[in-house]
This record gives sequence, C-alpha cells and structure tokens, in this order.
Amino acid sequence: MTDATRAPEPTDASDGGAGAADSVGGAVHADRKIARPDEQSEPAMDTHPTDDEARIAGVLVQTRADVGDKSQERIADVLRQRFADVGLDLGDDRIRALAAEVAGA
Repeated sequence: MTDATRAPEPTDASDGGAGAADSVGGAVHADRKIARPDEQSEPAMDTHPTDDEARIAGVLVQTRADVGDKSQERIADVLRQRFADVGLDLGDDRIRALAAEVAGA
C-alpha cells in the first residue's frame, strides 16, 4: 500500500482481528447474551403501559394534525381506522362525537 490514507487490502489470513460476525453497524462488540442491569434490552414502548384513554388522546392529537381541516365524516373514517390499528373498538356514536371534537364543532 503506497497511500497512507487507504485501508489495507483484505486477506484470507487470520490476523486475530474482529470478524464480520463481531461487527454491528461498524462497531465491534462482544456477543453478550445477558443484559447488564443498566442496559435497555426491551423496546422502550413495552416498559410504559398505556391505558385506553391515553391511546384515544394520542389518536385524537395525531388525527387533528393530519386531517383536522377535513369534513367530520372524513375525520370519523380516519378515527375508525386508527382506533382499529391500536386495537380499540369504540362505538360509532363515540367516534362521531370524537370526530366533531377534532373538527372543532
């Protein structure tokens, strides 16, 4: 190698360095099966349970931002889909009332 800024050429010889299986995203790490006490090993969303009212409030905020200027019927359709996506089964009367709330009526 003549240029000091170039990486060495790959070889088949074992040089004792990290192998491809030891690298994740370019960072070399030891393969640990047990999480340290201060390490997050589960998705953050799983650590904070959310009740139905908080889910409803979140859906309303997002729907208001996305389609708050549309008709109440369009807002109701979006709410039905989003509540189904998060696993909430709200009655049609409640959805219409929430659509009116989002529309500002």
